[in-house]
Amino acid sequence: MDCKVTLMADLRERIGALRRRFLSGKLIRYAAGSVISFGVSEITLIVLFAPHLLGARGASLVASVAGLIPGYFLNRNWAWGKRGRSDFWREVVPYWVSVIVSAIVAAASIGAVNSAVADLSRSTRTVLNAFTYLAVYGVFFVAKFILFDWLFKQESVEEEITSLGDVAPAARSGR
Repeated sequence: MDCKVTLMADLRERIGALRRRFLSGKLIRYAAGSVISFGVSEITLIVLFAPHLLGARGASLVASVAGLIPGYFLNRNWAWGKRGRSDFWREVVPYWVSVIVSAIVAAASIGAVNSAVADLSRSTRTVLNAFTYLAVYGVFFVAKFILFDWLFKQESVEEEITSLGDVAPAARSGR
């Protein structure tokens, strides 16, 4: 019975260590990178829509592309620590698909909001479009984190558990 308790304590400690390692670094770096790339996109959206340079959908699509480049490199290199050449089919293509899907959803959402409030001032519509853009990308934030974690994963879960080594030697030795 004591052996089962010790094994359970060890397993709980290992899972807790994995969760702390995962959340403390990767998620924070991903969130920071997302804020930076979203900032680039949001500024682009406002700069293009507010002065009538582009319509709502066009500004949204260009804004998505503007945030794509810093987003890819910040996520791949900084959040997941990947270096060297990207794997085109395993990393680049799925990343582009996720960007295209979220860009289309954002453009459609902004177009719908902009049409619904067409009688309001351009500045009010700019603010509403900016909030809509934020809401759409906020929803995609979690889905993309899960996708990028799968795309840019450097180690399997088994390798991560093995690399933790003796997380709870005191629990294993019965102390």
